[in-house]
Amino acid sequence: MKVQILGSGCDKCKKLAANVQEAAAKLGLPCEVEKVTDINEITAFGVMMTPALAIDGKVVSVGKVLSPDEAAELMKPGAAREEQPAAAESPCCCCGGAEAEKAKESACCSGGGRTKKWLTALLLLFVAASVAFVIVREARSGSAAPAAVAPEAGAVPAGAGVLAVYYFHGNQRCMTCNKIEELARAAIMDRYAAEIADGRVAFRSVNVEEPANEHFIKDFELASRTVVMAKGGKYEKFDAVWTLVRDPQKFTGYIQDGAAKMLAEK
Repeated sequence: MKVQILGSGCDKCKKLAANVQEAAAKLGLPCEVEKVTDINEITAFGVMMTPALAIDGKVVSVGKVLSPDEAAELMKPGAAREEQPAAAESPCCCCGGAEAEKAKESACCSGGGRTKKWLTALLLLFVAASVAFVIVREARSGSAAPAAVAPEAGAVPAGAGVLAVYYFHGNQRCMTCNKIEELARAAIMDRYAAEIADGRVAFRSVNVEEPANEHFIKDFELASRTVVMAKGGKYEKFDAVWTLVRDPQKFTGYIQDGAAKMLAEK
């Protein structure tokens, strides 16, 4: 049995590796545990959220530190291992996993090979502009900005009839990740302005790498950075955003049609 731990070697990756080795010892299984830290190799697996676990070349867990018992269940001979969905084809597979420190050097996260200093300056400028925008907006409206996340695990912001549209991301974000959020937010804001005003629709951008938000990974079975819509205890993932991001018109229709469908459901 060949077991691979996919990630940059962060604390979570190390913990997963230790738990896998403990599981192998308990089962008495001879197995090779390999730590895959190269971003190109991780990309080849289609993994966008680390740490991830692959057994005999098949990804069986993503974005989770399995306990020794959970790892043992997957490693048992003859165990039914459900392959985790790979990330949709996209120009960037390094967004938000612990491997992001290395990813900052890659073409997809540096804007096609631009220098790190240039990227850092651009990000700082973007942050400054964002802060200024929020200050001006709040000064004009005289009200506080909406909460970034729902208060309860998997809950919608106001009530069971509210459609919550989430964009989930990590600490490190590439140009494609930002574009997906921008298009998704615009698609909802443009078509559902009235519903947003009366509280029936809400858009939330959530960093799942913040401890308070990690529950969303389990709540919505997240395998990648994606858009999720939730209403009345039901939810749907819109993973095709990664393949449609290059076509804003189709992307917008995809998101707006999905929202319309869920709003129509009782």
